[in-house]
Amino acid sequence: MRTREEPGSGHAPGTSVRHTPRVAEGGAQHPRDAILDTAVILASEKGLEAVSLSRLASATNMSKSGLYAHFSSKEELQLATVERAWEVFERAVLGDGGGEAMGGLEALLERWLAFYERRVLPGGCLFLSEGVHFALRPGPVREALASRVTQQTEALEKAAQHAKATGALPGEKDASQVAFELHSLLLNADALYSIAGNRAVFEQSRARFREILGAAVS
Repeated sequence: MRTREEPGSGHAPGTSVRHTPRVAEGGAQHPRDAILDTAVILASEKGLEAVSLSRLASATNMSKSGLYAHFSSKEELQLATVERAWEVFERAVLGDGGGEAMGGLEALLERWLAFYERRVLPGGCLFLSEGVHFALRPGPVREALASRVTQQTEALEKAAQHAKATGALPGEKDASQVAFELHSLLLNADALYSIAGNRAVFEQSRARFREILGAAVS
């Protein structure tokens, strides 16, 4: 999803970016990681097609030959960008996949919504937006994006199964159906916020989460 200005705010939802780059020992960031951090933000704002060696050379003040030392082709760069975006999402949201150590399903949903609400990736869910863009373009990039969307659903289903086992989700609930509904709500909130910049969609999603999860969630 691409960013736009929030009505009356004077700034775009994606202007505050909170991602966590990898840092080498001693505090210095690896050049490849710095490149990928820039590539992720560029892909989130402009799309993966905008992630090219020439464009990144300008954005990172590196030569194209210097970039070629890390990535031999645009496709390799795009694949590494998708992987980097997943690392950011996984660290911030999934953790242990919704187990008790991270607070269970309810906490997972809150982290997920907060990830979209804070615009950690300024354009929203890169995997869905670019997955749609690449849907009719067979190849490794499409497969990588589709795989990550599937992993999102699987993480929600695993968390729902754990919630059922611990009594945090009513036993009659089907974990697969719950995961589908929750994923749809999360992505819809992200898309609507990207389009209109209205934060009310997140509170509306939270209200629906409570209905889906049942009385176990206060």
